[in-house]
Amino acid sequence: VLPAFTRVDAAAFFKLTPHIEAQINVENLLDSNYFSSAYNDNNVMPGAPTTARATIRVNF
Repeated sequence: VLPAFTRVDAAAFFKLTPHIEAQINVENLLDSNYFSSAYNDNNVMPGAPTTARATIRVNF
C-alpha cells in the first residue's frame, strides 16, 4: 500500500495573435516526493520532479 499524495499542477494560456496561441504547463509545482504507482513489491514507480512544458499552436 502506497501513501496518499497531493501534487499541484498549473497551466497558463496566452493568445499572442488571432492565429497563434501559447500554453505553459508545470507539473508537480511544489516538487513533492511521491510514488505514482506500484505493480508489486519490487516495482514501485516514483513520481516525476517539477516538469515544465511549453506549446505553441498556429491556426490557419
